[in-house]
Amino acid sequence: MQVHSTQIDLNRSPGFIPWLVHGAVWLFYVVFIIYVNTYQGTDFVIGHPSIHIFAQAAVFYINYLYLIPATLARRRILVFAGLNAGLGMILVIVLLPSYDLLRHWRLGDQYFPPPLSYSEQFSLRFFELLFVVLIACVVRFSVDWFGFQQASRNFENAQLKSELAFLRSQLNPHFLFNTLNALYALAIRKAPETPDGIMQLSQLMRYILYETNDGRVRLAREVEMIENLLELQRLRLPLDFPLRFEVNGQLDQVMIEPLLLVPVIENMFKHGTGFISIILTVGISNLTLSTENGIAAKTMGLKGGIGLENLRKQLLHLYPGRHEFTVTSDLHLFRTSLTLPIDPES
Repeated sequence: MQVHSTQIDLNRSPGFIPWLVHGAVWLFYVVFIIYVNTYQGTDFVIGHPSIHIFAQAAVFYINYLYLIPATLARRRILVFAGLNAGLGMILVIVLLPSYDLLRHWRLGDQYFPPPLSYSEQFSLRFFELLFVVLIACVVRFSVDWFGFQQASRNFENAQLKSELAFLRSQLNPHFLFNTLNALYALAIRKAPETPDGIMQLSQLMRYILYETNDGRVRLAREVEMIENLLELQRLRLPLDFPLRFEVNGQLDQVMIEPLLLVPVIENMFKHGTGFISIILTVGISNLTLSTENGIAAKTMGLKGGIGLENLRKQLLHLYPGRHEFTVTSDLHLFRTSLTLPIDPES
């Protein structure tokens, strides 16, 4: 993974949470040291690791914040090893005599030399700091990995939203085109219902422009919009045309993606003939839209146009593996069935 900046960024998360986590870990470490030394009857000021804890903290954060992203992330392994070796030696050389002075001050007349020789102390503290370097690498790589995963998810979500926006941008002109065709049929006949149709269209467009851009909408509002669409279509149909729209179940607490059901209904009016039946059923865990309409012989076997293909793509994005959408034709009948999981209003 390439890192092109060494700017200090504790773990690429906003706020103070990362600092609180680090502080909590160091506090636990200090309390643990005090407990162990107290249990062993040793003064924690001169017990392990004593003043060397500052060297551990320095090595950890110099690596975590700078050396790892500046060298290891760029695969400069020898530079990383050399810098850490030099840093460890300098810290040990400085802190070993400081630790001895601390023992003199704390023990006073009871001072006694450390049980280990200088070279043994040097080796012990040096390899102890190398172990801290290893911990810093594990922590930094873990944080970067989770950050990369989060960034990947954010990118995928952004890409998904972009694709959905594109699909909806295709749907809206398609919807408007079909609706205008209905109004055109009224105008050709100079039907007195034409002004009512224009009013229905304005309500539909207001819904599309102002209520469908902020995520999901109430199913009850979507059903109201569908009823407006059906009223508009009724204006151009014969008075005795069999048009059935039935809604079963409670709608108030159910949320749905806006305009998701419209392509199915539009397709019926565009390609259907004879009769139209629409049944929306809301159950405990899912909702089902079932439609049936007659079709002319020349359109038998039709699987739907732009609208239904657009719908299929949206369903794959919005409900992957959680939806059922079937389109069948039998003799002079065209049927669709769409089942979606229910997402209660939060």
